[in-house]
Amino acid sequence: MIVASILIVTVAVIIFCVNTVATRYSDFVATSRSIPHLTRLSRRVYAAATQELLGMNLKQVTMLAALRDQGELPQTLLCDMMRLTQNTVVTWLNELEEAGYVSRIRDASDRRKHNVALTEAGTAALERAETELRRLEDEVLSGLNADERTQLRRLLAKALDALP
Repeated sequence: MIVASILIVTVAVIIFCVNTVATRYSDFVATSRSIPHLTRLSRRVYAAATQELLGMNLKQVTMLAALRDQGELPQTLLCDMMRLTQNTVVTWLNELEEAGYVSRIRDASDRRKHNVALTEAGTAALERAETELRRLEDEVLSGLNADERTQLRRLLAKALDALP
C-alpha cells in the first residue's frame, strides 16, 4: 500500500511539475515521451523524502508497510513480495531489527526458517513516516484541486494494476 502511495506521489509530482514547467521545457515536452519527465521528477520526490524527514529511509518504510498490511510473514515470502534477494532483505531486516522496528521469530514448524513481525515501535515509526509522506504529497500536489487529485490517484492505480 505504501509502495503504491510512493509511486502515486512520484507520478503526481511528475505530472504537476511537467504541467507547471511546461513553459520552460515546452519544446522538449512537445517532442518527448513521459519517461524522462517521470524519472526527473521521481528523483525530486525521493530527494525530498529524506531519512531525516521520515525517520527512516523509503526502503524501510516499504518493508514496514508490507509487514503492517500482511502481518507476520516468513522471511522468504517477504523476499518474494518485495522482489528482492535474500541477502538484500536480510541486510534491511538487520537495520530494522537493530532499530527495534521488527522482530524475527523462528518458525514453529521449521526451526530453520524465520518469520518477521512488526513491533509496536515499528508501527509507531511507520505511522510517523506515513504522516510525513502524506504531508509531502499534499505539498507536491498543492497545484491540484481535490477532483484532480482523485482523478490522478485513480489513473495511477489503474496504471499500477496493469503492471505484471
